[in-house]
Amino acid sequence: MDIIGLGEAGCNIAECFRKYPQYNIYKIDVGIEGEKCFSVQEKKNPEDYETTTPNLSAFFADLTEEVVFIVGGAGYISAMSLAILQQIKDKNISILYICPNAKTLTGNKKMLDRATFGILQQYSRSGMFEDIYLISNENVSNIIGNLPILGYYDKINDLIASTMHFINIFDRSKHIYGMVEERENVCRISTIGLLDTETSEEKVFYDLDLVREKSYFYALNKDTLLNESNMVSTLESQVEEKKKEWLTKISYRLYSTEYENNFGFCVNRTSKVQGE
Repeated sequence: MDIIGLGEAGCNIAECFRKYPQYNIYKIDVGIEGEKCFSVQEKKNPEDYETTTPNLSAFFADLTEEVVFIVGGAGYISAMSLAILQQIKDKNISILYICPNAKTLTGNKKMLDRATFGILQQYSRSGMFEDIYLISNENVSNIIGNLPILGYYDKINDLIASTMHFINIFDRSKHIYGMVEERENVCRISTIGLLDTETSEEKVFYDLDLVREKSYFYALNKDTLLNESNMVSTLESQVEEKKKEWLTKISYRLYSTEYENNFGFCVNRTSKVQGE
């Protein structure tokens, strides 16, 4: 799988995936250097970035079929998103969209985020992209808690990347127990989050409006699976409670791991364009 980061936020999160051998990392930003990095000239406004988007066919010559495109909505360079995605439209593309704090946005940046945010969701909903995963830095910060100023975004970016990585791995691995519902074709607007395997509490990275589908990934160590005789009934009762609470389509999968601690993840999906 290939990871493409656009702009400072996108590139920083893309770099966090480098620790995992399953990914090839591509980065596009102003003045960036290094292997599989493409440097663009700084522009004064979003329109200039959009109209001067370079031809990246040579840069993307070795892309595989699956691509995750990461971009933050606060930077002017995000105006290049659609033009870049057009150049790789033959790939299976998922988008990781980092939503800026709306309170800090003014003027052009606010209008740019609103336009990019809406357009990418509409294209995803139509099936042009596999998914768009919406991420709120504010949500992630609250989940981690007590973050210092120094290294603030490093911690946030690392949690985003590690969560996405494990969901990718589990989604492509054989589970030992569970029930998987087929996704509705229009439910391509999504978010990810952490799942407490004991309480089934979810901590999502974006508060989606009108959730229609939920997927849960329970990663339990072998000792738990061998010694907890009521594990299946407990898990199923948790899922039943969520059905009553959310009235949504729910899938869940149970995996055996070699990790010392149990952990879990969730994916929430909707067909509703957020922010409208």
